[in-house]
Amino acid sequence: PALGLPARAAAQDPADRRAVLVVLPLVRKDYVADSGTDTPNIKELRGNSLRFDRVIPECMPALPLRRTLVTGMRSFPFRDWKRTEGMPAVPGYNPVWDWQPVMMETMRAGSVDTVYVTDNPIVDGPRVGRVVRAGGRAEAAGARSIQDEIAAIRRQTQATERTFKAGIRELRDFSGFVGIDPFDPVDAVQAPPIYIQPDEVEREGIGTMNDRLVEVDWGGDDVDDLRSAYRDHVEAVDEWFGRLMDAVPDDAFLFVLGDIGIALGEHDYIGRGTPTSHRESYEVPFMIRDPDGRKSGDDVDWYASTHDVAPTILSYMGLTIPGKMWGEDLTALLDDVDEDDLYNRPFSITASGSLIVVRDKRWLMVADREEIERRMYDDDEEVEDDITRFQDIANEDTGQLTDM
Repeated sequence: PALGLPARAAAQDPADRRAVLVVLPLVRKDYVADSGTDTPNIKELRGNSLRFDRVIPECMPALPLRRTLVTGMRSFPFRDWKRTEGMPAVPGYNPVWDWQPVMMETMRAGSVDTVYVTDNPIVDGPRVGRVVRAGGRAEAAGARSIQDEIAAIRRQTQATERTFKAGIRELRDFSGFVGIDPFDPVDAVQAPPIYIQPDEVEREGIGTMNDRLVEVDWGGDDVDDLRSAYRDHVEAVDEWFGRLMDAVPDDAFLFVLGDIGIALGEHDYIGRGTPTSHRESYEVPFMIRDPDGRKSGDDVDWYASTHDVAPTILSYMGLTIPGKMWGEDLTALLDDVDEDDLYNRPFSITASGSLIVVRDKRWLMVADREEIERRMYDDDEEVEDDITRFQDIANEDTGQLTDM
């Protein structure tokens, strides 16, 4: 059996093992852990799971990330990007290529039944097996404003409701694998805008975001409305997640993660996939619940990410991980393997369109692909002065900048 496979699963035929993947759309980790948001169901799972506390998506926004999720391959670097009809002209927006592995195809080749519940259009075709559509449509979004971002958040709430409802039906007496992944189809045809305060482009040097940057002069009332709408969304996701959890059997391996974060006016940015210095805008929940309860309630600081999901689920199911999958098998951590014994990943790298975000436990750098425009922040948690903590010091510590 694969490393880390529990005794219960090791004694089973692969076709008898069960696994569930749940995506929490647009949920930031800090809005679950300690923001005062009412999320009892997600918090209960956090208490019963192995938790990864430093996770940011492998890439952003939401559609490129889904390609990573089902292939187990990093989407960034976007060397394979090609302009695709019907998708935004933004690096990362592509279907799953024929040469890439697909998690569900590997499962089905190993005699595991699969179903994937989503409105994501790239999850389609014979390689992905049975797909259940929740009924979302890619309607044209309106003009770009803070109110449009609030409307986008509410669409994510609607996607959660319809997808979790469909997922609950699929969880009744299921075998094999069920993926439940709420997705707003608008994100497949229109890359989400990033709202910035006037003069930020010139001051911060972020002129490489294609046409996603929208300058809007917002005030406190606008931010309050946005954060209120976002809090309502997170609480609605939690409510539906609780109903979903009632249908998840105790003997199923459960992997739950957020897809992407969102900036809510912190440090002069609003939107998904922002090039902000506010790292909480990137971090997402990332939890594994083992049916045997191993490592329940433990925390891991290792830099897990989206491309680790497929290899981990395949390993639990007792299947061979395709060699092209670049992620790590995190089931190893459920046994006595220390996180230091995993592949050395002392930092994380993510990309949003043409911008790259690199961070370790202290430093955070945002750069364009040519590394012409670079910003770096000393995000030392012991520094209480936000003005100092979030100043761009790229020109003041060029040695650290080079390391990043």
